[in-house]
Amino acid sequence: MTASFFLSESPRVRFATGALMYFAQGIPQGLLSIAIPAWLASQGVSASDIGSYLAVIVLPWAFKLVTGPLMDRYEFLPMGRRRPWVLGAQLGLSLSLLFLMFVERPAEQIGMLMLIGVLINSFAATQDVAVDGMSIDLTPVREQGRLNAFMSFGKAIGWSVTAAVSGVLLVTLGLKATAVVAASVAGAVLLAMIFVRERQGERSLPWSEGQATAVHRQGRSFKDVFGGLNKVLWVRASVVVLLIMFFDGLVFGYGQALMPIAAIKLFGYTTPQWSQLVAMMGLVGAVVALALGPLIDRFGAKRMLFFTIALVGVHAFLLSQTQYLWQNTTYVRVMLSIWVMMSPVVMVSSIALAMAVCSSSISATQFAVYMSVANLGHAMGSKVYGMVAEQSTYVENYLLLGVFVVAMITVIIFHRHEHEETSRPGAREKTSPQYTLSLGGGDGGLFWSGAMRCPKCRSDMDQVDYQGTEVDRCSLCNGIWFDAGEIELLKNKQIARAIDIGDSKTGKQANVINSYLCPRCSGDMVSMVDPRQRHIRYETCNACSGSFLDAGEFRDLAELTIADFFKR
Repeated sequence: MTASFFLSESPRVRFATGALMYFAQGIPQGLLSIAIPAWLASQGVSASDIGSYLAVIVLPWAFKLVTGPLMDRYEFLPMGRRRPWVLGAQLGLSLSLLFLMFVERPAEQIGMLMLIGVLINSFAATQDVAVDGMSIDLTPVREQGRLNAFMSFGKAIGWSVTAAVSGVLLVTLGLKATAVVAASVAGAVLLAMIFVRERQGERSLPWSEGQATAVHRQGRSFKDVFGGLNKVLWVRASVVVLLIMFFDGLVFGYGQALMPIAAIKLFGYTTPQWSQLVAMMGLVGAVVALALGPLIDRFGAKRMLFFTIALVGVHAFLLSQTQYLWQNTTYVRVMLSIWVMMSPVVMVSSIALAMAVCSSSISATQFAVYMSVANLGHAMGSKVYGMVAEQSTYVENYLLLGVFVVAMITVIIFHRHEHEETSRPGAREKTSPQYTLSLGGGDGGLFWSGAMRCPKCRSDMDQVDYQGTEVDRCSLCNGIWFDAGEIELLKNKQIARAIDIGDSKTGKQANVINSYLCPRCSGDMVSMVDPRQRHIRYETCNACSGSFLDAGEFRDLAELTIADFFKR
């Protein structure tokens, strides 16, 4: 293999690879969660069995948080830090899709179909974690927004095209042929990934020539991580968010089981028609969800979540009370389209709310817990519909969906969150965002970069508290992020020595990097020069006025010497 593409060197390679791998994640979603439920309904499979099927196959996404520590612990660095996991998971995804060929009679083998779905989604969830980790390791901060957009639409195209094509193939050629086509496309993605490497000099395959160019990073122990998690997870704001995420999953898990069955059995849709509607409106919803980001920043995640989930509740109650319009083709199509479109829109708001309460020191683990609770709620929602469907009418089914929404709104009303800085006497509130959000990863279609990362070396930033004021210090290069006003508040020789513990030589090497986006709010960073010590150059955000100083610069800034006077 003479042609190779290196993720560390080319933004285009990073964008194309992210979109391609997320396209592959969309294949099982479009087939297992969209096309097959509608096809099962057309085959006469009961609502109870379909609900149970959907509840079980989503479980791997609820437990994917356990794979991250495994990836950090077990690495084959000659092929890259994350790439071996990406290749292995993609290979497993391609092969496991072929197992669907063994399902001869879906109505009688629903248990076997569930187990195969769990296996497929296990590989898809593992691939998702590996790709996210690889992206975080290799993507500069200034490129994250664009990468997220490519990932978002890669996955949207993946599940929408798969849903539309699978809906036709299942009806015309059956499950075996559909499985072969899906596995072939996933295998083609695997072959393409063989030509992509993280860095120059690494191996393409285990038996190829090459050597490790990255080094193993020792993480904190599980005891430290879960000890810190236990301290922040059970505070009032976090418990309320846990309930919100559970009800969010419950609402859409219930709806994901209800809507395709109603479309086929009640409204007269065919499997291809339903799959094509979901594909088209899913893409529309993805665009609307991306546009929702600025509104969340302006009005807050709580208000936007309240507004969007309220629309879902109105939609459910309206459907339940307009039974006389169910024969109107246009009305039904509009109502089904609105449901599909609202799913990613509500999801963006709920994710933003969850991220806002995450403690930056353990944000990745804390956020993973919230997502796991949401996915568990999703599984339970599908199971609940399967349990009540046989004993209730569709009017009652839609009413129950509305009741779940009302319960979620009630919990949202009780949500009160203040950053932990304001909970201590004398501390000042940090109003700038603590997270980065955009569409593109996970089963829900969101990619998240985790805790605030150093803009220079991409390592995690740790919070350092000094007498009630917190700054963020890089765990590797020891560069320091100061929110607006914190430099003036802490610019004291004694304080500077306590906070700025890094090596000045390392700081000088990092100081040459001055083109990046704000790690706090993604605003533009501009170079600044201290008027009294013009040899000190640092960067300040135009938007939130935060500043980043490399190791040693804050100590130098806080101490004005005679030499500085003559230099000036």
